[in-house]
Amino acid sequence: MNKKVAAIISVILVAIIGVFSIGMKREKTTGTEGESKTTVTVTDANGEKVELSKNPERVVVFDYGVADILKNLGVEIVGLPKDGKLPEILSAYADDKYANVGSLKETNFEAIEALNPDLIIIGGRQAEDIDSFKEIAPTVYLATDGENYMDSFSTVLTDLGNLFDKEDEAKKALSEIEVKVADVKKSVADKSLSASVVMANEGGISLFSQASRYGMIYSDLGFAQIDNNIEESTHGQQITFEYFLENKSDYLFVVDRGAVTGKGDSAKTLFDNEIMNKTEVAKNNNIIYLNSVIWYTMTGGIESTNQMIDEIANAIK
Repeated sequence: MNKKVAAIISVILVAIIGVFSIGMKREKTTGTEGESKTTVTVTDANGEKVELSKNPERVVVFDYGVADILKNLGVEIVGLPKDGKLPEILSAYADDKYANVGSLKETNFEAIEALNPDLIIIGGRQAEDIDSFKEIAPTVYLATDGENYMDSFSTVLTDLGNLFDKEDEAKKALSEIEVKVADVKKSVADKSLSASVVMANEGGISLFSQASRYGMIYSDLGFAQIDNNIEESTHGQQITFEYFLENKSDYLFVVDRGAVTGKGDSAKTLFDNEIMNKTEVAKNNNIIYLNSVIWYTMTGGIESTNQMIDEIANAIK
């Protein structure tokens, strides 16, 4: 082989290698761009950013509010807690095609593992066990904060819409709820209404503030809180009925925990007593017994939030 031929072959080889290298770089870049589009950042209940793979197909949900959102966005799930009675809003999940993974308080980890999930979404009742969930599949803790209900609900709904390519559906649902909230808030402001929020539980009653799980009544719907010295507690501040003789709010909203757990007398029976019947709020028929299943077990859903707002709106007409 003469030098001229060898030189030509060398040039050709360099050119081929160069083209091949460019192709590899382009392929790598395209792959990276593709991968960047397959993950979504969501904000968990602790305010931390979590990267999740987009459009997971096998999803296990422990938060009933999230299950409500996914049902209304048209996203299928494979399992949820079904021990006990499912809320009416989630009755479609009673079908056997949706696996039972325990209860809101007791998790069946074996049942979850058998489902081979792509994603597990937990709520506050499972937060302490998040590491155990993560051993099975990617897990995110999502929940609506009662004190900042609409802000946190908007974040969860928007993030789930992005995660499952349901952005338009999420925006529509959020917009409709925001209109309702604004209408109720205006009505409350026009009438200068105040409220107290309590939970009845096995013969006792506890009071909740704006910084509680029921804070939306104050922070989002605009009711005035007449007592600014309420102790902050997950289960509220224990009080007696005499409290309402001195602390006179226009409305008293009651969540009946016994209606959920099946323990103790009903809240209506509990509040029908000599002391309570002397109060102005009782005389004005402004003691409102809320849908306790929704307010206690499944806040943060699309249907549940609509029903919560409707209950308050109907009470103050």
